[in-house]
Amino acid sequence: MPELMVRVGLLVLALVFLSAFLFTLVRSRRWRREHGEAAEPPLVDPELTRFGTPFSPTRTRAARLVREGRAADDPATAHVVVLLAERELGTTENPWRSRGGVLLLLAQLQLVLSQLLTLGVGPPVILVTLALLAGFTVGLGALGARGALRRRERTEHALKVNQALAAELDGTPRPREKGPT
Repeated sequence: MPELMVRVGLLVLALVFLSAFLFTLVRSRRWRREHGEAAEPPLVDPELTRFGTPFSPTRTRAARLVREGRAADDPATAHVVVLLAERELGTTENPWRSRGGVLLLLAQLQLVLSQLLTLGVGPPVILVTLALLAGFTVGLGALGARGALRRRERTEHALKVNQALAAELDGTPRPREKGPT
């Protein structure tokens, strides 16, 4: 009898995860309809080619500065940092896409666990494994969201600290810094 209840519970959980997966598919489609597909950056970018290939020292250093949220020391690198940061901040990722993948994976894991039950693995082992997998998935999702927020903050900071130096490359005057008066 306990084995049957565990099987039914696993099946119900699989149905719940599949229903949530279908919900995320609908939300993802609606999001794409409202925001459009995220455009991939071009392989050959005419605005950046004057600073070398994507693997040139200037562009490699600029990409690292954007990731780390730091200021460049020369106007050319600062200009590339500003261009890369603006492009990164200009793209919005579909938030429902990754959630749907995780829910589909969880639904499939439920079915795998029910198959383990038929092989003779006891219900307590199945439930502990299920709890660990669910906790691991939620933890990875939270870490991913936190990492995305930190990347965005670093990119915004890199954009802010490099705009003044990048303006020198274009010959335009630096914007006035607002400081204490």
